[in-house]
Amino acid sequence: MKAREILLALALVAIGVFTYYAKSGRLEIDGDGGGLFGGPTEEFLFEETRELAGPPPQELQVINAHGAVEVRGAETDRITVTFRKSIRRKNRVEAAKVADQLKMTVNRDGARLILSTNRDDFRRKGFETGFTVTAPAGQAVLIRNSYGPVKAEKTGTTDIVNPHGPVQAGDVGGRLSVEGSYEDVDVHGLRDGGRIAAPHAKIIAVGVQGELFVEGSYGEVFVENADRSVHVEALHSSVTGRNLKGEVEIRNSYDDVTLSGAGPTKIFGHHSDVAADGVDGPLEIGDGNARLVIAGLNGDLRIEGTNLAVRAERVRANDIFISSSYENVELLAFTGKAEIVLKHADVTLAPESFAGPIDVRGDHAGVTLAWPAGARAPFEAETKSGAIRWNLDEKPSFEQADETSLTRAFTGAPGPLVRIRTTYGDITIGEGPKALK
Repeated sequence: MKAREILLALALVAIGVFTYYAKSGRLEIDGDGGGLFGGPTEEFLFEETRELAGPPPQELQVINAHGAVEVRGAETDRITVTFRKSIRRKNRVEAAKVADQLKMTVNRDGARLILSTNRDDFRRKGFETGFTVTAPAGQAVLIRNSYGPVKAEKTGTTDIVNPHGPVQAGDVGGRLSVEGSYEDVDVHGLRDGGRIAAPHAKIIAVGVQGELFVEGSYGEVFVENADRSVHVEALHSSVTGRNLKGEVEIRNSYDDVTLSGAGPTKIFGHHSDVAADGVDGPLEIGDGNARLVIAGLNGDLRIEGTNLAVRAERVRANDIFISSSYENVELLAFTGKAEIVLKHADVTLAPESFAGPIDVRGDHAGVTLAWPAGARAPFEAETKSGAIRWNLDEKPSFEQADETSLTRAFTGAPGPLVRIRTTYGDITIGEGPKALK
């Protein structure tokens, strides 16, 4: 990288940092005696507490900017507000003058109680404001904030918008909605599900009753103990799910998906490695340029993509379909119908029994089949420009070794048909685990 390019990159970073601190009120540039151009300042704290008269509203709104907001539900029939002011000035006398003018505003608008500030009345800011509110447990809450943390606990229906600040919410009795970015979102105990949208942030949701929607990017998503369906769309994000009892749908790219315990699942990724175990229900994966590892599936399996390395074991299914290319496919300890389509790689199959037909179609692909001990099922194999190696004690009923090799065995035996067709690859049939060595 040239020196000029390095200087340009450093300048862009400096501008970004400067803009962030200026907008957040942590940097003063107005030249009226404080901050960057007016000399050093100190931070002075002021606090007031009020108990609000009147019955609790249907919805409590807290509208703030540049500070912290916390709303806690409690066994009470009234609302108590602590309003905090953090003011940067040269000395306490100057800060106290600002504090006297900086007010909490309280408005009732029908069924809503709105807490806010008169921040917009100040040309020169250099301060942050914060609210700590105690309200009746289950109170419906709407919070609008920025550049500071937001926390809600033991509330009812809760709506939070907080760009550039972390969000925590717990023991939420109604539906939760969170919009954030760049800072962590951590929620637990959602009794009516919800929606979380937070790009460039780490998102954690634990203990969710009700349907959950998560939207993220360039961060991490972690969901645990969800009773109903979970929908995640998170590009360039790792996604981890544990004990997800309902339906699961995940869309991501360029990062891992890890599931341990899930209901019927659909995963659509790109360059997204997948590790899934303990899935109860059908599993569908559409992906490309990735490694897929499935261990323990009770339900049908469908995998489609290119450049997918697949290892699936302990699959109890009625129907299995795998289509890929350029990476090997291993299907081990499975039951059910299996259809494999593969190009330019090798297939290894180890069925526990022939509970359904097996159909392998390869192109420039080798195939190894571990024949279940003592099983008998009609078998057909064909390969062009390859060899067929029959390593069972009972000899085939028909063999042809030529440019196109053919083998048939157990003709007329009861059971589903096992058929393998490929080109430019060998087919090997051996008994049980010995075939896999």
